[in-house]
Amino acid sequence: MRALRILHVASYSGEAWAYGGIPRLLRTLTEGLARRGHVVSVCTTDACDASTRLAPASSRTSGGVDVRIFRNLSNSLAYRLQLFLPLGLEKYLRRHAGTFEVAHLHACRNVPGVIAAYHLRRAGVPYVLTPNGTAPRIEQRQLAKRLFDVVEGQRVLHGAARVTAVSNAECRQLSEAGVDARLVRIIPNPVDLDEFASPVVTGHFRRRFALSSGPVILFLGRLTPRKRLDVIARAFARLRRSDAWLVIAGNDMGGGAAARSLVRTLGLEPRTRFTGLLRGRERLEALKDADVMVYPSEHEIFGLAPLESLLSGTPVIVANDSGCGEVVSAIGGGQVIPPGDADALARAIEAVLDDPSGWRAKAVDAAVRVRARFGTDDVCAALEHLYGEMIASG
Repeated sequence: MRALRILHVASYSGEAWAYGGIPRLLRTLTEGLARRGHVVSVCTTDACDASTRLAPASSRTSGGVDVRIFRNLSNSLAYRLQLFLPLGLEKYLRRHAGTFEVAHLHACRNVPGVIAAYHLRRAGVPYVLTPNGTAPRIEQRQLAKRLFDVVEGQRVLHGAARVTAVSNAECRQLSEAGVDARLVRIIPNPVDLDEFASPVVTGHFRRRFALSSGPVILFLGRLTPRKRLDVIARAFARLRRSDAWLVIAGNDMGGGAAARSLVRTLGLEPRTRFTGLLRGRERLEALKDADVMVYPSEHEIFGLAPLESLLSGTPVIVANDSGCGEVVSAIGGGQVIPPGDADALARAIEAVLDDPSGWRAKAVDAAVRVRARFGTDDVCAALEHLYGEMIASG
C-alpha cells in the first residue's frame, strides 16, 4: 500500500502509563504504522499522572512518529475528572487538519476528540473512531457523560466515517449506542510483541516486594470500581492456601481506598501488597513471578493485561460478561467466571494452584495464538485496509 499521511488524536500519549491501556495501544499502533512506511503524526496532551506532566516540547519524534504535545489547562482536571483541555490544539488543527489524508480518534467523550472531529469535518478528512470500551455510559460521572453526549459526544461518534470495535462484545455496545452496523469494523487491539523478545529474570519482583515462598495471585490494571477488586479480596480470603500472596498492582483512579479498607477488614493485610503503578519492564517482572493473574473486571471489552500475562507464561482468570471473556475463551490459557462471583473466582484460583505446571503449559500454548492473532503487523495491516476503504469512499 502507498504511504499515507495519518493523524492520530488521543488525550494522552504512550508515556502516560497512569492512564491504562489506551496510551500503550496508541504507541504500538502508531509506531507499527510508521514502520510500514506511513507518515504518522499524533496530537496529544502533556498528561502523565496525578502530579506530573510530560516534559515541555511542542513536537518530538518517537519510533518514527511525529508526536505533538499540547499543554493541558489543568493537570488536576485531566487526572481526576478526565477533563483534558489542550492549549493550542484548536489553532494547530485549524491550520493543518487538511494536510492529512485520514485520521484516527481514540476514545469517546474527550475534548481533543471534539476539536479534532470538528476541524477534520471542515477539511473533508475522514476519521475513524476507536472507542475501546468508552462508548457506553458506565462507571463514574454519569450525568457529566450524558451532558457531554448531548452537546458534542454524539456528533463525534456519528460523524465518524468508520467505527472500530475490538471484540464482538463491543459491536453490541456500539449497536446499542445507535451506530450504523455498516460502518463498524472489528479490529482487535495489538500486543507489542517486541516487549517480550528478551527474557525476564524470574524472582526479581518477588525480592523487590519481599514475597516469600508461596503462590502469588496478581491483579494488574487501573484501580477503579469496575475492576472489582472487592471480588478479588473476598475470593482470596476464601482460599485454602495460607501461604499465598495477593498482589494488587496499578494506579489508583478511584478504587484503591475501598480495596485497602476491605483488605484490612478481611484481615488480609499481612499477605497483601499494593505496589502502585508498574511501568515497562516492572509489570513484565510481576507477570513472570505470578502464579495466576486475576482480572474479573466488568464491561471489559478486550483486556490487554491478560494477553500480556499469557505471553509471560502465566494463566489468567477473567469475567465472562464482555469481550475479555470472549477473547480468553477463544485462545485458551485461562478460565472465565461469572462477574461479581467471589466463590467462583476462589474455585478457579484453587484449580490453578492445584495444578501449576499444567496451567503454565496451557498459558504457553495460548501465547502462540496471541502472537498469531494480535501481533502489531497484523493489526496495522487491517488498519491500512480500513484507511484505504475510507479514503476511497470519500
